[in-house]
Parts: sequence; structure tokens; C-alpha cells
Amino acid sequence: MKIAVAGCSWSCRDLGFPDIEFGKLISDYYDSEYVNIGKPACSNAGIAMQLDYIGNGGIGEKPDLVIINATTVTRSELKLNSKNRFNPEKSWDNVAYNMLLGEKFRDEHAPGFNKGYDPTIVVDSFATIFGEDMSKNLGDGHFHDRYSDAFTPKSYEIYKQWFLYFFDADLERYKQQLILLGSMFKLTSKGIPFIFCPNTFDWGEDLFLDTRKKEQQEYPIKPVEWTMLPSENLLYSGIAESLYLAEQVYGTWEKSPGHYLDNHLPVECHMDFAQKVITHINQHNLAK
Repeated sequence: MKIAVAGCSWSCRDLGFPDIEFGKLISDYYDSEYVNIGKPACSNAGIAMQLDYIGNGGIGEKPDLVIINATTVTRSELKLNSKNRFNPEKSWDNVAYNMLLGEKFRDEHAPGFNKGYDPTIVVDSFATIFGEDMSKNLGDGHFHDRYSDAFTPKSYEIYKQWFLYFFDADLERYKQQLILLGSMFKLTSKGIPFIFCPNTFDWGEDLFLDTRKKEQQEYPIKPVEWTMLPSENLLYSGIAESLYLAEQVYGTWEKSPGHYLDNHLPVECHMDFAQKVITHINQHNLAK
């Protein structure tokens, strides 16, 4: 059996502390091969690229099961100015892996490194792009080196105005749901089973940056529904819902190991979610 994991930081391996994440725990339970291409700061469009990459043989022989955690809609893709045009045929190999400051990922950790990896875009959340402060200039934010090839000082200011005046989280939820569903449909067409967890999809992180729209709520008026997916493909409980255990075990999340892990969660949380996924796999006979 071969298990693959796709998603953002919630689903990724921490390269400094590997093998505690839920994907590893699940693969150990089934004594299966394990591939994880989850990446910190990934957008939902990036996760869709991960799924295309898996379906097109980017991780070798197709997996027997893909575990997918969606991310928030308040993330974006930025074109790297010095690079070639985005190439849809390369899917995940378009996405730059080097996270520079903060997370531990570098280019050599990309699945396609030295095998066609040629990033054309960078993906990240708006809070990180704007340094959690809309008054900062390009270069003032802690992570701004990530975007040195994506912005000029002028284009950075224009992008802020776009976010403030044109970005709408509710519209993005609609569009990004269709993007994810499209990539999951491709997996189905290739005979690749998957479990999809909406995870933090409804959560509108970074909307605090937009003080103009005080009426804009963090969550949608109505939760996004995924009932168009067959029951064996859908697990509403995502890895982020296991966060509560960090406070139960350590008192606060800040006192837990999750505070310094790329995937945000101590092993107790990963164990909790792994058990939910294993139960779902066994109930629907998804183990090969």
C-alpha cells in the first residue's frame, strides 16, 4: 500500500522533527509506503496542483490512497518575475519550495528537484505577504525576502490596494471549492482513492488586516458544503480540529511543541487525527 498526503503546513512534515505527523502515523499503522508533499503556506490552488502532480505520476507509482487537508481561502499565488510563464503541465513543480526565513523547506526538498523542478510562482497567506501590518513597505516584513522576485515596491503597494478593495473571501470560497473539486475529480478519473478533509477551508484568516470591512466576518454566512463527494471520500474533521489537545495536554498551545513545529501540532494532536482517519479508512474498506 502507498499513502500520499497533500495540504499546507497542517499536513506537512517538519524536517527537523520528522515522523510524528499524522501521515507517518497512518502509514506506519498500515505498514505502507509514505509520500508527503504538504507544504507550509500552501494555497488551495497549490493543493490542487499537488493532486495533479500525484495523479500525473510526479511521486512515481500512483498511490493507493491520498489524504487531503484543504487550507484557508485567504492565500494567494504570486508570479516570480524572473521566471518563465506558469506551465500547467508541470503542476506542483511550478511552486517555489524555498521558504527562506521561518519554515525549514528549501528547493532541494521539492519532489521534482533535479527532475524538472522549475518554480514560476510562490504561494503564501496574505498575513505573511503583508507582514501582518498593512502600513509596512516591501522589505520591512520578516518574511519579505520570499517575495523579492515577485514584487517591486510599487507593485507591492498596488497589491495591498487590491486586497483591501477587491478581495472577497466569500467569492474565493466559491471559486476555490471548484478548483479543489476539479483536481479531486481528476484523481477519481485516474482510479486514485482519496479522503478529503475541508479542514480550515471556511476560516477567513488574515481578514483582520482589512479594517475597512468591519462587517466582513471571519466565517461564511453558511458553511461550505461538500456533500457532492461520496461518503468514502469525505471526512469533515480535519487535522486543525485536533488543536484543542495541545491546550489540554500542555496548558496552552504556546507551551506545546507545536509552537515551533512547521505543522503547528504536537504528536498528541497528530495521534488524535490519525485515529480518525484510520477509523474512516477501515469503515470504508480503503486499505489495500
